[in-house]
Amino acid sequence: MEITKEILIRSKVHEMILRGELQPGDKLPSENELADLYDAKRIDARNALVQLEKMGIVYGRQGVGRFVNEPLPTIEFLITGTTSFSEKMKEQNIPYESRVIYADYASDAEQEHYRDSLRTGKDVKIFKVSRLRIVNEVPCAIHISYIREDLFPHIYKERADLQSVYNYFKAAGRENLSSKDRVVLTQFPTLEEMKLLQCSELVPLLVFETDTYDKDTDECLERVKILYRSDLFKHQLSDES
Repeated sequence: MEITKEILIRSKVHEMILRGELQPGDKLPSENELADLYDAKRIDARNALVQLEKMGIVYGRQGVGRFVNEPLPTIEFLITGTTSFSEKMKEQNIPYESRVIYADYASDAEQEHYRDSLRTGKDVKIFKVSRLRIVNEVPCAIHISYIREDLFPHIYKERADLQSVYNYFKAAGRENLSSKDRVVLTQFPTLEEMKLLQCSELVPLLVFETDTYDKDTDECLERVKILYRSDLFKHQLSDES
């Protein structure tokens, strides 16, 4: 990979912030100063600073300059598949809201994609529930559940009760749950995800996928996919079985 002047400047400024040489609220060197310092063009310095703005690391004030941003509050979060998001937030006394943004059948492509992981045939429909997680008034995660309709035959009629899928499962007598086949990866947000999470295209998302099983029947109830803003969470991985 070629280290361009733009990448060099962006990395150097970021390193200064990480090392504490530039503190929140401190003014950054100007575009001209950075260009002179690294023997670069002004457009390279400008592009580097614009990228840092999109990453949420710095912010600009028209006619004044750019400054180091206050870091967003970090939420310590234990990644498991058997405890609800609301319970995890309550344990830390963190204000939160869960907003249902989709509750209907999954698309044909999603039905095909998730059929194997849900261990079901083509005759079973898959219901999709998407919720936007809002913590401290900041959208921070999109939680998507793909649920087998054959195990919850009234789910379409009861879709108004799906703000907490775990509570929905418990109300149906499915209380002894386990998490299996966990996968963690990263991706950059799509336009729709950027809009929902109020972040730029340069804020990576941590994607967590798992299956939720009923321990008593060994049935796979749902496939969970959660997209977390990586700048808002400090994650721990659980050995829970």
